[in-house]
Amino acid sequence: MFRYLPFENESHSPCIGSYHTFGLRILLSQNGIEKEVMLLPDISTDFSFVLRLADIFTTKQLDPIHLLDVLEDSL
Repeated sequence: MFRYLPFENESHSPCIGSYHTFGLRILLSQNGIEKEVMLLPDISTDFSFVLRLADIFTTKQLDPIHLLDVLEDSL
């Protein structure tokens, strides 16, 4: 089972300085063991958007191999 979790990180741009972004951490649970399979930072500055994506992707069990295509379509 895949679990998608939002996480916050701080980024920096020479033009605007420091700012907060949100990304997704993807965990795979098998036989009671969780393993991180992917960490994708800096998806959006909108936490609600990333949280909604994490919920949908976990509920629908999106395979991480499709994640970048689905994110591109979502943005």
